[in-house]
Amino acid sequence: MGRTDFNPEWYGAQAKVLTSNEDQMVVDYGCNGRGIVKSYKLFDGIQLCFLDFETDESMKAQKFNPDIIQVTHCQTGRYECEFTNHTVAYLPKGYFSIAATAYLPASFSFPLGKYYGVSLVIDRQALSEETRRIMQTIPINLDKIGATLGLETRWYVSDTPPQLQHLFLELYTAVEAETTGYFKIKALELLYHMEQLTRVNGCDSKYFDKKQIQATKVIREYLISHLDEKVSLEQLAKEVHLNLSVFHLIFSHIYGDTPYAYLKKYKMNLAAQWLSENKMKIGDIALELGYSNASKFAKAFQSVYGILPKYSLQGTTQGNGLTGADMPVRFSM
Repeated sequence: MGRTDFNPEWYGAQAKVLTSNEDQMVVDYGCNGRGIVKSYKLFDGIQLCFLDFETDESMKAQKFNPDIIQVTHCQTGRYECEFTNHTVAYLPKGYFSIAATAYLPASFSFPLGKYYGVSLVIDRQALSEETRRIMQTIPINLDKIGATLGLETRWYVSDTPPQLQHLFLELYTAVEAETTGYFKIKALELLYHMEQLTRVNGCDSKYFDKKQIQATKVIREYLISHLDEKVSLEQLAKEVHLNLSVFHLIFSHIYGDTPYAYLKKYKMNLAAQWLSENKMKIGDIALELGYSNASKFAKAFQSVYGILPKYSLQGTTQGNGLTGADMPVRFSM
């Protein structure tokens, strides 16, 4: 096995290699914020990639070879994929997907501003005879995976069952702790489980028109820039030519929550940050976030963080208390 190769077409012109050796390569994607890809070359034609992103940027996907199978798991955040037909779908936290080249994203982004996940990428044209013999011994039939799950006509998405949850957790835990040999074993184990799947195990992926996605994001931007106002979602949806029920459906798929639940968490996230900076009084924070009094704000804060804001302000570490260092800049879903 030679030195791990860096293919600029897979990452874009802004990307740069941070470290590289025979088995492993770490690439800075070059996006706004953070975008780190750690890639392990396991076999000829098989790579395991850990993606650690904290960015609001939308990025074009790499150029794919014509016979790819990719297994992806989302541990943190949410993964938005736009396909070549301009439809958009989502991989939520705790779910995994399997895709062939036809349903790999043309561009991707992270609507919660962050993503941590892992992808196993198999380039069937690049598989060596030795790799094929190893897979036949187990046995693993890649053709069966594609045919059974209908990968030429759909993006397969499923909640992660217990046996696969354990396997993905082992992969995340092994980063920095295990050698490439360990990941080879786990990759084969993962492919073995993929072959056992049927369509029944998956869920129908919801695909949305890109224009509807953009309209929903416009409403979200308005909401977070007018936190002190009471606004009508029905009126906002009407202004961007969306049916209200369609807006609710799309919003939940983009951000993983209803608009009001998302907005409350967003407000409390801001409040926690402001409290940690100790620059604003609780009453002023309440007004800034659209609460008529401190009592209503305190109740909302407690429903999200489990403590009253006064205890957060004091930096207590008892019970579920949050210190300034613990205040999340972004919340997870």
